[in-house]
This record gives sequence, C-alpha cells and structure tokens, in this order.
Amino acid sequence: MNDLRKYKFGEFWNKLLSAIAMAIVVAVTPGAIISPFISGIAEHNAFFAAINTASNMCMYIVPVAAGVLAANEFGFNRIEKASVALASLVGSGAVVYSKGTWTLVGMGDLINTILIITIAIVAVFLTRNYVGSFSIIIEPILCGTIIGAFGMWSYTYVHMISTGVGNILNVITKLQPTLMCTLIAMAFALIIATPLSTVGLAYAIGISGIAGGAASVGVTSCFMIVAIATFKKNGAGVSFAMFWGGVKMMLANFVKHPRMFIPIAIVGAITGFIDSFIRVKNGAAEAGFGQPVGPINSYTYMTGSPLLNICILALIYFILPILISLVVYLIIKRFPKLYQDEDWKVNINE
Repeated sequence: MNDLRKYKFGEFWNKLLSAIAMAIVVAVTPGAIISPFISGIAEHNAFFAAINTASNMCMYIVPVAAGVLAANEFGFNRIEKASVALASLVGSGAVVYSKGTWTLVGMGDLINTILIITIAIVAVFLTRNYVGSFSIIIEPILCGTIIGAFGMWSYTYVHMISTGVGNILNVITKLQPTLMCTLIAMAFALIIATPLSTVGLAYAIGISGIAGGAASVGVTSCFMIVAIATFKKNGAGVSFAMFWGGVKMMLANFVKHPRMFIPIAIVGAITGFIDSFIRVKNGAAEAGFGQPVGPINSYTYMTGSPLLNICILALIYFILPILISLVVYLIIKRFPKLYQDEDWKVNINE
C-alpha cells in the first residue's frame, strides 16, 4: 500500500495514460503507414500480402502492450507485468468467444482497457507484500481471472458509453460540419500539445469520418505553427522535428507559458473551419495522428482522380496550415503579452 501512496494522483494517471498512449502509437503505426501503400498490390502478390497482414495484425497487440508498458511505469517485476497484461487482454473486449472459437475483433474498448489496467495495478500494489513466493500463482489468477472477468462484464456498459459519445460527435459533425470541424480541429490542436494522447482519445470515443478528418487536420496544424514559432530560437533541426510531430518535446514550455496555446488554438480553428468545406475523412484509429499518417489514411477514403485527391490532401494538410501559421505568427508576434520568442526556446538537454 505504501508503494502506491508514493504516487500523487496526477502522477499516477500521467504514467498510466502515457504508457497506454505509447502502446497505441506503436501498435497502430505499422498498419496506418504501410497498409495504405501496399493494399492494392497485396491482392496480387503473396509476399506483399504477408507484409500487409503483418502490418494490420500489429494493432491487435494494444491491450497486451498497454498492460506491460503501464506496469513497467510503476517498476513492476516480470510476474506483475505479465499479470496486468493478462487482465488487460481479457477485459479489453479485443477477444470474443463464440461457438467454441476465440476471435480477435480489434483493439477492444480503450476506456474499458484503461479501467481494467488501473484496477489490476492497484490490486498488485495492495497484495504484493502479502503473497510472497506465491505471487506466481496468486497474481495471474487475481488479475487474469478475477479482474479480467470483471472487465468482460463491464465491457458491455463502458463500450456503450464510449461508442455513444463518438456516434454523437460524428452525427453532429455531419449536421453542423462548419461549427464542429472548427471546434474539433482546435481541440485536437491543443490536446496534442498536452500530456494527453490524441490517438488514444480519438480511438476511445470512436471519432471518425468527417470528424476524424478534422481531428487529424487539427493535430497537423499544431505541428506547423510550432515548427514555425520554434525556428527563430532553435534553428532548423528542432523546427524540423516539430514539423514531423515532436511537439511533446515542449511540454515544459507549454506549462510555463500557457499563452503559447493561443496561436495553436487560432491556427487549429481556422484550419478546421476551412476543412469543413473540404471535408476530408479519417478512421478512429488514425484520427489522432497528424501528418504523415493523417493524409495517408485520408486518401483511402477518397474517390475520383488520384492526382486531384493528392492535391486536396496537400492543400489541407500542408499548404494551408503552413500559410495560416505564417500569417498568425506574423500577426501575434506584434503583441508581446500574447507572444514571446523566448517562450519557444527548447532545452533539448532537459
């Protein structure tokens, strides 16, 4: 119990959510990047078919990877890590039993997975000092069987809530695309600049279609404005890293100087507003990604001329966010209370 008490509430959740977010990114990235490029040729070539299958298969490891990485954040031993992973897999809803057959049906429900991992970690903390050498027997049963069974029961209700939220957002976005695309893009532009995971959030609530496209565009817009704003004080190397999604490097800066969120929110909102007319789409598994994953997967939802589609994606994911970021940067830097170049100085040694 004392081992658990040493973690403050915020620190506990930060460790937990950061580990789960990393598991999602690692597992989803192969399929999100590789599959769109080779899915066509995979239909006619056995070798590329195997690569395509392997890339898509990676996503199924999310519950196990999330459990292991989360347990690792708290310094668990091998038995404890494996036990938490058991609970995560069983309770995630990723595996379904029907008529004598076990079937993998996806990553499961992320919110339920987080719930079960949390319970399993707390349970290990509460029991580890009492089980001794019997830990190899008790902890797998406690986590895999008891807590896992609870996850199987809670999955129905938690999944109903999480998919309900996503469905509501998706429906409202279709009915009011201008307002919702603006808000969603702005929200995801801000969220990617916090410790929270846009990938995990998008998948957890099942945001997809036009709403998913707006989220992905919003994340990309954050990359662009941060890349431009950091160039003067840090040079091309750091700016290039931000362009490709390294904005989490600046979490300390964002905490110290909250005004940095102002240009990010403005660029995200304007880009989302424009996207409400273009209406690019994306799936729940890719909605939390910016470029390059965002545009790669948005392309798979488009029909018509390939060249025109590529031009549209280049416009909304690159050209417009860069131009909007430049304009916002040039305007906001005229207001010292809202913008200071020193805020954007990155200490890469921290």
